[in-house]
Amino acid sequence: MNNIKIFEFIEQLVEHIKSKNTFDAILQDVKQTKKTWDQVARKRVGSVVKDMFRKLFPEIEIKEALYIEGEGPPVLWKKPYDLFGSGGVYPDIGILRPERIAIELDHSEIGRPEIPGSRLKVALAKASFNYLSGDWNYCFVLFHNISGKPIKPYLNRETEQKILRFYEERLHTKLYIFE
Repeated sequence: MNNIKIFEFIEQLVEHIKSKNTFDAILQDVKQTKKTWDQVARKRVGSVVKDMFRKLFPEIEIKEALYIEGEGPPVLWKKPYDLFGSGGVYPDIGILRPERIAIELDHSEIGRPEIPGSRLKVALAKASFNYLSGDWNYCFVLFHNISGKPIKPYLNRETEQKILRFYEERLHTKLYIFE
């Protein structure tokens, strides 16, 4: 498997989400439809993932390779390991081929500027279980900070950099922040 192609896919996905203001559109949809942030985010980002996947991996049948929570399992789906007796670790979006990739979508709380890092820590820890369970080779966390307090400045501090490096190198989990 060419990992470069997977990372290219993720980088293109992140750039597309940024350039199209996808997370702002998600917030608008939430207000208009009264659906949860998670439901709308999976649908919107899942649609982008499908389109990009078809372009970058045309040789792979999408119905065998892509899982989006709420849309039912793909043909090649196997039930996740029941980690700690739970029903398993299910990512928001899972790519089964050419490599097992978990994509987790999460966000801070609206209007709670005092705690954006709290939700981020939980999202990062939860995402790492995708890799630790043995079900996924890599995990990417797409975190939308809507708290009103920027979180990116905190990510450049020494301790946070050390933690993020640990997550990337040891837990194969990478964080992307959208503010």
